[in-house]
Amino acid sequence: MERKFLLGEKSGVIASKGATKYSILITEDASPAVQYTAGELARLVKNATGADLPIVTEKTGPVISLGDNYYSKQLGISVKLADVTRNGFNIKTVDGDVIIVAVGQTALNFAMQRFLELNMDYMYYHPEEIRYGEELIMRDMDVIDYPDILNRDVFNFSTKEFPENMVKLYLTGGEFSSWHEKYGEGQWWGSLHDQSLATQLLDYKVYREKYPHWFYGGPGKPYGRTPQICYTEALYSRDEYDKGDFSEPNYDDGRHGMFWTLVYNLITKYIAVETDKSLFQLGMSDNDDFCDCERCNRDVEKYSRSGIAIRFANAVADEVRKWQMENCPEREIYLTMFAYITIVDPPTKKVGNEWIPLDESVNVRDNIIIRYAPIKDYYMFSFLDEKENPEAYNAINGWTKVASRFAVWDYRVDFRSICAPFPQWFTAQDNIRTYKKMGTVDILHQGCRTSGNTPFNAMDNWARSRMLWDTTLEYDELTDEFITVYYGTTADAIREYKDYLTEHYKWCYRELGYKAHSHYGLCWKKDHYPFSFVRDVEAIFKKGYEALDKIKDSNPERYELEKKRFNGESLFYRYLKMAFYHDRYDKKELAYEAKTFREIGPTLDIRVWFNTFDQFWVTGDLFKTMFPEE
Repeated sequence: MERKFLLGEKSGVIASKGATKYSILITEDASPAVQYTAGELARLVKNATGADLPIVTEKTGPVISLGDNYYSKQLGISVKLADVTRNGFNIKTVDGDVIIVAVGQTALNFAMQRFLELNMDYMYYHPEEIRYGEELIMRDMDVIDYPDILNRDVFNFSTKEFPENMVKLYLTGGEFSSWHEKYGEGQWWGSLHDQSLATQLLDYKVYREKYPHWFYGGPGKPYGRTPQICYTEALYSRDEYDKGDFSEPNYDDGRHGMFWTLVYNLITKYIAVETDKSLFQLGMSDNDDFCDCERCNRDVEKYSRSGIAIRFANAVADEVRKWQMENCPEREIYLTMFAYITIVDPPTKKVGNEWIPLDESVNVRDNIIIRYAPIKDYYMFSFLDEKENPEAYNAINGWTKVASRFAVWDYRVDFRSICAPFPQWFTAQDNIRTYKKMGTVDILHQGCRTSGNTPFNAMDNWARSRMLWDTTLEYDELTDEFITVYYGTTADAIREYKDYLTEHYKWCYRELGYKAHSHYGLCWKKDHYPFSFVRDVEAIFKKGYEALDKIKDSNPERYELEKKRFNGESLFYRYLKMAFYHDRYDKKELAYEAKTFREIGPTLDIRVWFNTFDQFWVTGDLFKTMFPEE
């Protein structure tokens, strides 16, 4: 079904100047999520218009009806998953009433917010920045809306730790996010995490001692190393061992071989238990180890590394499909398999201008979603830029020839220099649209999960969230709107700073070869930030502070809010002054910068300033060691 926005002219007022004749209609046995949505609708309308919308279970006057209830059923208004996909909804007016129905309870909350955006000039930008109109209008409406990307996680500290922020940004979260039933069903990931093959489905701490040939690598390797599984052992043991009966006592002790043990654990401990989930991660360990046994080496020659991983995943997917058809044919169940590190290159070859499968057996089953993670690629350039991102170019073109459904796990900070602005804004729009064309159903845009207020974080949260819902929107237009609203008096300075950074990173590319890698450690490299950079940025911020001072007396509350936000973006240049160019400033100025740094950080949930594989600086340690008090 196509999106539909049929909006008539204003025909009346639902709430204005503290008055309303309307109620919010829900069922008597409404779920916590429906009750929450109704309460939020009443609260937001109250904040905007001063009017109290009572929440009722019987219609005695004009209503805003939420969800499936006796009235929406009487009118025959409903939406189906097949028509509007996950999180889709319909907002329709009938004889002066507003009927809001949705696929799922999280979607009902999204629908409520869209209704207010269209009729009350409401917009949620950030927990501390919400726009309200002065009245909620009535007009003829028939709106059908749904997201381009079905599951959406703009992941970082401010969404992971605050699920209400996710819901208000039209996000569903993911397997690493907090959630609460009052926000609805939210994300559709099961509890298998990204390393589930060797830590959950075949826990190496349980099985490795008795079955060492199931695993490769692991303990004794660098920090964070867990073993990989041997994909060929996992695949070929399917035919080498008897499946038996899953009801056998202690079936999971390994006596049925690696394949059937894994399938048993996957189905009985996760898929059969987590009946409200749809995505179950096979994953891989987060390292570049790969089994080098004779059989793996032989199969890699024929199928490639990713090919033997897919052949294994296909075999597992076949068994899951058989179980599903016998036990719960109505469920949506997908396995996800990484295209990442050692298995990021697709099991294809290029012939002329076409990518073709290396073998028919590497074509991905339709109940498998390939989870593409471009960790080695460059975010200043489109992933379809063959010259600057050849690996991504090959991966996307190749994988789309053997698979039809994708999930994406990409990156929007430099994890070795989370304090530095990461120029992901160069390509956010192009890459999101590429993901949509690939057939992507789930996106995790990973930011910093351990610390708040990384540079431009709030801006990127809002802009990406809007684009994941509607990929035709323009990222630059969204960020410009956000800057105007969120930074207020300092918006011009923020725009100038962002434009300056854009030109600066282009210079870094031309002169130093920098292309925005998510693990580059940009901030450790002094030559990327010459003194002229610090001087120019400081001058831009000086203009912003001068503009801010003009509202200090007339609007002190707004002054403090905008100052906090502007201060947050200033921390980077202040750090550069102290870390690289302290010899150019007198002790008094450096002491001032250190004092400012100590005062600003805690107000912005900044808990980590660097996060590297060999160094992990939390703010307390940072302030005590680098910036000691006099």
